[in-house]
Amino acid sequence: MAGATFGILGPVHARRADGREVALKGKEYALLTALLLNAGVPVSRRRLIDALWETPPASAVPNLQTHVARVRKTFAADIRLSTVGPGYLLEVAPGELDLLVFEQETRRARAEMEQGDLAAAVHRFEQALRLWRGRPAEGVQLHDWALSRAAELEERLGETRLDRAEAMLGIGLHTEVIGELRPFLAEQPLSERAWRLLMLAYARAGQRHRALEAYRQARERLVGELGIEPGEELRRLQAVILADALPAAGPERRRPVCQLPPVHADFVGRQAEVATVTAALSSVRGDDSSAPPVSAISGPGGVGKTTLAVHVAHRLRGEFPDGQLYIDLRGAERHPLDPAEALARFLRALGLDSSALPGDLDQRAELYRERLADSRYLVVLDNAADEAQLRPLIPGTRGCAVLITSRHRLAALPAAQRVDLDVLPVEDAVELLGNIIGADRTARSPDDARDLVRLCGGLPLAVRIAGARLAARPHWSLGHLVSRMSDVRGRLSQLSHGSDEVRASIGLGYQGLPPQAQRMFRRLGLLEAPEFPVWAGAALLDTTEEAAEQLIEQLADVRLLDVAGHGADGAVRFRFHDLTRAYARERAEEEEDEHERAAALRRAFSGWVALTRHAHGRLCGGDYRVVHGDGITWRPGQASADRLAGDPLAWIEAERANVVAGVRQCAALGFGELSWDWATSAMNLFETRGLHDEWRATHEAALHAARASGDIRGQAAMLHGLARLRFTQDDLAGCAAALEEALELFEKAGDRHGHALALVTMAEVDRIQGRNADALARYEQAAEGLARAGDRSTEITVVRGIGRIHFNQGRLELAEPFIRRAIRLADDTGDVRSREFTRIVLGEIELARGDLAAAEGSFRRALDGLDTLGFPSGIAYAALGLAEARLAQHDVAGAERLLRRSLGIYRDTGDRVGQARVLFTTAELRRRQRRLPEAAATLREVIGICRAIPAPRRQGLALRALGDVHRDRGDLQAASDAWREALEVLRATNAPEAAEVAALLEPHTAQQHK
Repeated sequence: MAGATFGILGPVHARRADGREVALKGKEYALLTALLLNAGVPVSRRRLIDALWETPPASAVPNLQTHVARVRKTFAADIRLSTVGPGYLLEVAPGELDLLVFEQETRRARAEMEQGDLAAAVHRFEQALRLWRGRPAEGVQLHDWALSRAAELEERLGETRLDRAEAMLGIGLHTEVIGELRPFLAEQPLSERAWRLLMLAYARAGQRHRALEAYRQARERLVGELGIEPGEELRRLQAVILADALPAAGPERRRPVCQLPPVHADFVGRQAEVATVTAALSSVRGDDSSAPPVSAISGPGGVGKTTLAVHVAHRLRGEFPDGQLYIDLRGAERHPLDPAEALARFLRALGLDSSALPGDLDQRAELYRERLADSRYLVVLDNAADEAQLRPLIPGTRGCAVLITSRHRLAALPAAQRVDLDVLPVEDAVELLGNIIGADRTARSPDDARDLVRLCGGLPLAVRIAGARLAARPHWSLGHLVSRMSDVRGRLSQLSHGSDEVRASIGLGYQGLPPQAQRMFRRLGLLEAPEFPVWAGAALLDTTEEAAEQLIEQLADVRLLDVAGHGADGAVRFRFHDLTRAYARERAEEEEDEHERAAALRRAFSGWVALTRHAHGRLCGGDYRVVHGDGITWRPGQASADRLAGDPLAWIEAERANVVAGVRQCAALGFGELSWDWATSAMNLFETRGLHDEWRATHEAALHAARASGDIRGQAAMLHGLARLRFTQDDLAGCAAALEEALELFEKAGDRHGHALALVTMAEVDRIQGRNADALARYEQAAEGLARAGDRSTEITVVRGIGRIHFNQGRLELAEPFIRRAIRLADDTGDVRSREFTRIVLGEIELARGDLAAAEGSFRRALDGLDTLGFPSGIAYAALGLAEARLAQHDVAGAERLLRRSLGIYRDTGDRVGQARVLFTTAELRRRQRRLPEAAATLREVIGICRAIPAPRRQGLALRALGDVHRDRGDLQAASDAWREALEVLRATNAPEAAEVAALLEPHTAQQHK
């Protein structure tokens, strides 16, 4: 039965027999590693303790036994770990541990070297070396002998690399050996064997002067660092090279065909892709297929497909001793290379005379496959157009392998292993830049280097061109080029050097498109949205979604667009690379007039506004609570709107970045009414999801545009939205100031509905600050404007607010009817958010009158509803209410769990009022647990928050509770001081609790008078 599998040639990993990764840590991790370093050999407890602890504790033996037990429990039947005498034995089969596989493969490779089968030895050494993923036992803290064992393995890795280099020299791979040994010597500059092999490689490659220079460098290192002269072998080899008497590596043999372009010396990164492609092309198939292995690399222009393919092909030359064929199929150009011409070139390279070439494509393909049969050739088909172009060029036997690159994904190519190549990560791109201009130059300006590769979008071609410009201009700083490239409109012009140009690379794909697809590409480039759905393309071209989807898929096929993911409706979304977007915008500005571009953008933005309104209506039970403009010129159909934005919160989560970018672009283009309509339509969606940054960004951009154009109503709408945001974030002073201006502007614009909305928000501020009479007056004043507009959604807020005022004043019998009426209104309008929020207030009333079962039911229903909706603040509010109900029923543990959940949400969203409420209840819980110092500290935190907001009534209640805690601790003076301060604060807010605090103070006041 198969057991677990382990890897220690790099970061240690372990997998159960079913393939699941096992996560170990700490001493269990180190114990397993120490046992694996001695797999199949008993290890004493003493040695294991030395490996696990630098200074073993007194309890080391029982601790070790505990760790062994945990390892056994983790792996269960998948591990064979037994107690043997005074130690432990871990048994693994050869295929279950990478170290054992490495040792087995290197033994066989050395045997093949001794037998003279050098090509087979090179292949097997390659297989063994691929097992290494880093330093042995990387990431594990080991001590004593285990550290030495890991160092010994690293030395064996070095010897294996040199054995492989020696075998490669034997089959004439001199240039490849030079490329392998240079980085080796950078790591191990005192290895005389490595220097000797490098000298041989240079000499046999005809570079005698470099071989002698290598000797000089070796001597300089050995004398400088060890104080010794080179050994006899190195000195003898130098003498032979000086005498030009180096013997040939072996008998003359037929020179294999090699059409590969040179490798890029500055190649960086791509380790995973290199490993994947290499494994696909060099591995022996486990089935009976006779087809050659095929690997296809796809990606946009300039991403480095050819560079990667050539790099891998050179690495694999030893595995394909008969030769390596290469051809550029020109698939991105308007007229790709005819496969018959490609076959003619290959057949001539294979020794066929031009006069003997058949004229028929099929006959050429047959002859080509016949020539490759029973041979080992690697065929590199670069820049393929499509599957039809490729099929005649695929060899017929498995001794060969095929490596393809294309801008297309080639999904119809059978049995191909596919690699989608993306742009370089920032660190790799910076390394590439440093390889071109000098690592010291990037090291001096690391921030500019990172900014530069980001402006290149991580596209290797762009980084190479930027590097070439800097290399040709040593007087330029990196910051200078960053500055020149910061203007997106001129960025492509900066990415041109000699014959290399990013614009030309992207243009190849564009020029091969049909006219309507080119038009779609140009129009999409006008959008600043980071990604876009198909319907946006339909709006830009004023066509159907089906037609737009076909055109966009064409762009994705040639990698002018990338798939960005899926939207709330499950449909695919797309995005541009930054440089491709810049090219698309250039084409739009050169090939379409300004009127066409503006009309297309207005349609797209109108569609987004219409969908945002639709999502708002679905969330709030109708298209109220906000004011709207009249600038929409294009709408998706009702069925499309239901499909796209039917789940409003999922929709805004998917579109949040697009909404921000779109509102800003609208504002910048002068579509002022669209921008503020869009921002206000998104407000309740942003509020529900806690997206405060997006809320602020959209409103500030649209407000700036409204002020610039003198749009009074737009200014009022944005000021009201910003006031709502400040209210949510407890900036009540800032909220009130924005509301005063909004009220004045709504009145000036004659917008009664907008004026009523602002009055409701002002009433909420009054209510929070304890100005109940003012709040009631504003609610009543707002009611008329809301009724005229038919805004039943905001009426819920008014009715609930009046109920809360009565509740805060202790008039439960008056509060409850208002709250139940608000719930009925929410049910009637379908406003789930308001209904569940109001149900929490009902739970608070039920809790206050002692109906604990009813209160728990209300809180639970509200929590479930808001959880389903995904409303963070609502979830926190309901969880707090449920915690208070649980606490009233003496379920301390249940209350504590709910309070932790609620406080976490409030802290994440920055809601200080919510934090104060949760902490107040937490203090009561601590008090019941008799953890009085913690209760007092928590209440002081509440008091500090309430002073800062300010929230005087809640501050007074916290002071009263602090006095209660001091009394429980027996500190009557501190209790009296806290109650006295509480009384002063509560009387100032006309809070009904003032009388209770006064009663608490009476005995202490009387005692003081005595």
